[in-house]
Amino acid sequence: MRRILLVSLATLAAALTCVPAKASPVAGAWVTAGAFSKIYDPSTPTQQWYINDHTFVRDDAGTWHMFGITHAEPADPVNEIEFAHATAPSLGGPWTKQAPALTVDRSYFGETHLWAPHVIHVGGTYYMFYNGGGTDLTATAISLATSTDLIHWTRLASGPLFRDGYEARDPMVTRVGDQWVMYYDATSAPSGGDHVVAYRTSTDLIHWSGRNIAYTDPTTGDCCGNTESPFVVHRGDWWYLFIGPRLDYSGTDVYRSRDPFHFALADAVGHIASHAAEPVLDQNGAWWISAAGWGRGGVYLAPLTWHDGPVSGPHLYAMPADRSAVSRWDGSSWTVVGGPAGHLYGGGYGLFATDPGTGDLYRYNGTPGNWSRVGGPGASFAVNADGLYALAPDHSMVLRWTGSGTAWTRIGGPAAQIYAGGNDLFATNPDTGDIYRYNGTPENWTRIGGPGASFAVNANGLYGLTPDRSKVVEWTGNGTTWTQIGGPASRIHAGGEDLFATDPNTGDVYHYLGVENTWARAGGPGDVFTVNDTSLYGASGAGLFAWSGDGTGWTRVGDPVSEVVGGP
Repeated sequence: MRRILLVSLATLAAALTCVPAKASPVAGAWVTAGAFSKIYDPSTPTQQWYINDHTFVRDDAGTWHMFGITHAEPADPVNEIEFAHATAPSLGGPWTKQAPALTVDRSYFGETHLWAPHVIHVGGTYYMFYNGGGTDLTATAISLATSTDLIHWTRLASGPLFRDGYEARDPMVTRVGDQWVMYYDATSAPSGGDHVVAYRTSTDLIHWSGRNIAYTDPTTGDCCGNTESPFVVHRGDWWYLFIGPRLDYSGTDVYRSRDPFHFALADAVGHIASHAAEPVLDQNGAWWISAAGWGRGGVYLAPLTWHDGPVSGPHLYAMPADRSAVSRWDGSSWTVVGGPAGHLYGGGYGLFATDPGTGDLYRYNGTPGNWSRVGGPGASFAVNADGLYALAPDHSMVLRWTGSGTAWTRIGGPAAQIYAGGNDLFATNPDTGDIYRYNGTPENWTRIGGPGASFAVNANGLYGLTPDRSKVVEWTGNGTTWTQIGGPASRIHAGGEDLFATDPNTGDVYHYLGVENTWARAGGPGDVFTVNDTSLYGASGAGLFAWSGDGTGWTRVGDPVSEVVGGP
């Protein structure tokens, strides 16, 4: 590669705007959820309906019952006036729609709507706690209806159990020691303030103590906050609090404490991509977690896993179409870690993002909202297991970040493109298209072949796509010798120890099996593919999907994205 005089990478001009995390940073999740599957849709052939806050209970005969807020789309919470009811032989279904369990009774102490039922079974009686509204939002009604068959319900004749605000709602009742405890969403003062999880105690489920506070969030306001849908689970020496929406509409945070009456932001141990989440234990001792909400088309269920320690490892990072946020997928849920961003770059060395306005580059430091400037702007960047590399805006040089502050060292150039993966870095000559391998010391590069339409690098080697895209070739690791291993292809994608190629006619993606011209169809089509250390992901207008690793099975893990990369 031709040498030119050393010049410095431009000084950073502005900070990457990172959205402060609404949830506590979670270095490693102790609670995770698997893929969600739809189990129930309340819609009719002519009208879409939703389920929002809901509850599950199993009767003495073994039938499962689901009760929940329901209404025709679009969302209309002030007119949610009946509770949906469905039954099934198992949590996974099939679920059968039943007549509404309860309909609003405006003569019942000013009841205006029906929100967030929670049902428990004590003795021969089922207790349904719910929010019945009222015209004074600083004193909304938490009410009770009882039943012996889960079909016919009778409201407590004496009226609501208590009233609280601001618009207090989402009651959940569990046993703590020798008393009952009701957790619910409220604000620090009935007229507004910090969003909190309040609680009251009782010995008979009818008479309740004054309000106490189990969790206080730093966010403030009235009406809807991010302490909705509280649910508390006791496991071993720990109590786990689930609340949401956190980060976005479909987001639930999990907190852990040894004290069921005190949870803190620093106690976060998980984040699950679910709205109105309800943990539920089935008859076989397996844990599940549900999801629902406006515009979601029904109720979903995913396996819930309690871990003995924090789960960490390779992650996937993605941005939505408007590039407003950077989110991390840990195999079970998404967490917003920053944004907006122009482009993402990831690998074993770290995750990096560019400021959409200046092109300056920032490094993610492992906790949401925590990014450090490392330099910029650059034409492009590349990350491998050993470091971060940049191509100067005028393509005149390749630089390596020193790993400290905004200092960079020139290692070569000029170059048209740079590619990194495994422990290797490669660059293409801007005049000939030939590709060069960096030998680990500045200005020390070896020509290994070319030209090619594009290249890809994984832990096993370097791969090229010929200019006419008729062949996929692998560098032998010796001189400029390459071997054809497949083709034709429109694109190639590499990561971890895997290589994939896209069929130019169908858009289907194929997995290279390690033997020349031996490929297995993995599925498709997709608009964008990326590979991290553990899996292949495909993105299309329908969303982001994770490949199962076998055959053509894919699981939807997110909404449509503009970019996806792997990272630590």
